[in-house]
Amino acid sequence: MRSGFIGILALVATVSCQKTQDFTFEVVDLAAHVRPHVGTSGYGNVFVGASWPRGMVKVGPNTIVKPGSMSGYDYNDERIKGFVHSHLEGPGGAGNGYNRILVMPFVGSPEPTEESWSSTFSHDEEVVSPDYYSVRLASSGVLAELTASRLVGLHRWTYPAAPRAGVILDLQTSLGQWLESDLEVVGTDTVEGWSRYQTNGLISMFADLVDPGTGISTVYYSIKLDRPVDVSEWNPASHPGAFLVFSTEEGDVVEMRVGISYISVDQARQNREAIDGMTFEDVRAETRGQWNRLLSRVRIESDRPDDVDRFYTAFYHSLLAPADYTEGNRFFSGADGKGQTWLADGWRYYTDDWCMWDTYRTSHPWFSIIEPEVNSDMIRSIVHTYEAGGWMQKCTWNATGDSRCMTANPQFCVIADGFLKGFDDFDIDLAWEGMKKGSLQDSENPLPDGMCGYFNRGTPPDYVDLGFVSMDCDVDQSASMTLEHAHNDWCVARFARAIGQDEWADFFLSRSMNYVNHWNQEAGFMVPKNRDGSWLQDFDPVGPAGFCEADSWKYTWSVPQDVCGLVELMGGPENFVAKLDQFFDGGHFAMDNQPDFHVPWLYAFAGAAARTQETVSDLMARHFHLGPDGLPGNDDAGSMSTWLVFASLGFYPVTPGGDTYIMNAPLFDRVELFIDPDGESRRFEIVAQGLDAESRYIQSATLNGKPLEFPEISHSDIVAGGRLVLKMGSEPSAWGTAICDR
Repeated sequence: MRSGFIGILALVATVSCQKTQDFTFEVVDLAAHVRPHVGTSGYGNVFVGASWPRGMVKVGPNTIVKPGSMSGYDYNDERIKGFVHSHLEGPGGAGNGYNRILVMPFVGSPEPTEESWSSTFSHDEEVVSPDYYSVRLASSGVLAELTASRLVGLHRWTYPAAPRAGVILDLQTSLGQWLESDLEVVGTDTVEGWSRYQTNGLISMFADLVDPGTGISTVYYSIKLDRPVDVSEWNPASHPGAFLVFSTEEGDVVEMRVGISYISVDQARQNREAIDGMTFEDVRAETRGQWNRLLSRVRIESDRPDDVDRFYTAFYHSLLAPADYTEGNRFFSGADGKGQTWLADGWRYYTDDWCMWDTYRTSHPWFSIIEPEVNSDMIRSIVHTYEAGGWMQKCTWNATGDSRCMTANPQFCVIADGFLKGFDDFDIDLAWEGMKKGSLQDSENPLPDGMCGYFNRGTPPDYVDLGFVSMDCDVDQSASMTLEHAHNDWCVARFARAIGQDEWADFFLSRSMNYVNHWNQEAGFMVPKNRDGSWLQDFDPVGPAGFCEADSWKYTWSVPQDVCGLVELMGGPENFVAKLDQFFDGGHFAMDNQPDFHVPWLYAFAGAAARTQETVSDLMARHFHLGPDGLPGNDDAGSMSTWLVFASLGFYPVTPGGDTYIMNAPLFDRVELFIDPDGESRRFEIVAQGLDAESRYIQSATLNGKPLEFPEISHSDIVAGGRLVLKMGSEPSAWGTAICDR
């Protein structure tokens, strides 16, 4: 039985209440529904610990993980080696260099090795939430508690009685490569310094051939305890760090604050001192309030508690990256290849090993709805990389140089998607200059012949000159590059049209049709080509040749800018639907990676909206749950979780850079999206009448009382506020006119 709005959420507590025109916006304790362990086993690689939404500091445990670990925490590990102050959310590549500035409480006289000071632990003695982490360390008996502000990690340790106890400071730990460090004792209770790392050795090994020094990141720290300590420093040349030593009585509580900066030691100290007037509990309460302020922008009515928890966990993950690296009115950026401090007067700088190949499909359209206050600054941060380094980065990171990582130019779609939705507080002329340059030129490629596309910075000459990327250019991903560049061209064309560059808009719109150059009618697939125009011999649609992290079965659908054109290439709606059925029934869909995220919604373009509804419902049930392995793949800066967010709400951005979302059956009886950041005026309500486990098919739909014929809704309709009512039933219906019939 339902208990009203927010459904069964009886534990909801009001933090603040603000009366508006005709409804009440409440900030409620929705953080209680977040399950941070989801995605910590298998391939999720999610962050576990305490942080602000988009906090620069993410403080949490590092477990003893297998070589090549990507997040630093694995649910299956049995030992914790310490608590670090930088984490990524769901990284998909090893050795990303985060997990730096490690501290660990100790009792006794450990050696300066992680084998000596690490501790066993039990998940039964962990408390994990967005704002707080605690665990009992079995080896020492210390209760470790963590919370965080945006720039500071706070630690509270409860010790047993010990004549010698203290804190380990390890400056070498990193998922990248440690280079050098400095440590200075300041007074009786403070240590400060810096540590320098190679952020990603693999990327830097190649990029350094043309961009010397790529991937270097310096972390500055200012650490203050609430009592005097004796500092016993280790060998700075081989293993930099120190024991911070004191004695304890039974139950002694020791607090430590770690200010982090990427600018200077002075700035790290300023970051730490900014919260001097706040207690541990004060900071924890403020941080939880920040999480609840954002999570409260979506309210759910449901009698299925697991679905509610799963949704808010995914929503939480969507808010972790990219992170706000602004310190005061400055930020560190290495986009110029040098690493400098830049002014951010009136705006915020976002970065964090943020690869837009992952995020442009789901995350950024979501931000434009639910977190509009950050969207322009995210675009401005991308444009900054062009201003500083002469190329617009597709993967921004907190290190010197350009990571160059991943394929094509998805950042152009991020910019266009935001701009066309009204986010225009950035240098539009500079953005256009960077988009045009990156679409027409390419940088020097540090990789060998046959690998032209993964570590480049623009568009390969093959694509510009031939209209497709050849196998000669890149044996691993040529065809997928063509498909992705074609979509990028469509985004650039829309941006150009919006700013009055009509000739260029026509040029790029025409070029966005280059996807047809890989369509092989006989094969019925997108097929790689050689430079002379001949098809790849012995083509196999499940083979990896020519497709980035996928195969032809998955990439043949990657024409989001012209789905109806693809329908025609495949012989019309009936053949298109049959091909989609073959794709899903044959097990070709991969929920664990981004290239075919959008494919379940393509049925709706050909008049089979009911197949979208049942397919999306099945995928949610099959691949996402609340266990540690509850994510099907790398969360990749929250992009995987954001897929679930959209699917749960009942609409999805098939075409980044466009204005429409394709509808599916929502997971909840009623949802309210509060569109305004302050919750004062606009809300969008989704009501699914008669929804239950069996009734997952839309029978009819109205928007603000008017019938909806097509299974799509515009961005402008959502953000204007309104009411979408869906009548649900247990059998597929004829509702949902083919979008291609529009």
